Amino acid sequence: MELLDVFDSNGNKTGRVVVRGDKSALLSEDEHIAVGVIFIENSEGKFLIQKTSLEKGGEYSSTGGHIVSGEEPIVSIKREVLEELGIDVSNDNIISLGYMLYDKPLRYLFYLKKDIDINSVVVQKEEVEFVKYMSVDEINDLINNNLITKSHGILFKELLSKLNLGVDK
Repeated sequence: MELLDVFDSNGNKTGRVVVRGDKSALLSEDEHIAVGVIFIENSEGKFLIQKTSLEKGGEYSSTGGHIVSGEEPIVSIKREVLEELGIDVSNDNIISLGYMLYDKPLRYLFYLKKDIDINSVVVQKEEVEFVKYMSVDEINDLINNNLITKSHGILFKELLSKLNLGVDK
């Protein structure tokens, strides 16, 4: 059983905790669960993108997941990278780019500039089919063809805006 803190629209914990997946735990308009998403860019300007397992929808996405109760978003994203990719980024310079409200969850956005050897990635098979590096243009093609999780596409565009990255990568 995974417990999730409830946040208000300003990113503050309300003190309320719900069980993940409990449909009876209704959230008001100003209540949200939180997720973290990280985009990892290598020195060639390409981003590490994963194809989710069929159990998780079979779409492309970046790495991320729910922020469990008592956990800070930065700790959560480090845990998710380790769980999903087998990569320890706990001592890396992860940049927090704030959060955005999209759909119901608060979505915390993180960025890491790091060269990760694809061959060193050990995917969590229940969540991830494979990973690969993709250019900005390739990711925009995924977005335009609805092949990437919609929220991750929106977060990717937000990332590009915040980092002032062009589409010529």
